[in-house]
Amino acid sequence: MGIWAWVQPVDRIWKVVSDYEKGKICVFNEKDSLIYEQKGLAREAVLLIEKNFLEVVATNLSETKSNIRQDTKKSIPEYNPMFA
Repeated sequence: MGIWAWVQPVDRIWKVVSDYEKGKICVFNEKDSLIYEQKGLAREAVLLIEKNFLEVVATNLSETKSNIRQDTKKSIPEYNPMFA
């Protein structure tokens, strides 16, 4: 689960809560009112939104990036010129 601070151009800070285990993203305004909620997302979709959108426009306030990405890395086989 990630908690993000998304600064708006009009000096407001929205809180984004992303949970890739439940497939859910919630956006709260500065008064802590829910303004957007998306449920039923695939784990990969939530991680994609975190990586390509939230890491660009928001600041992660909860987990470190290495903890989130640890279990999603795919192993890349080592290059062996014998089999090239």
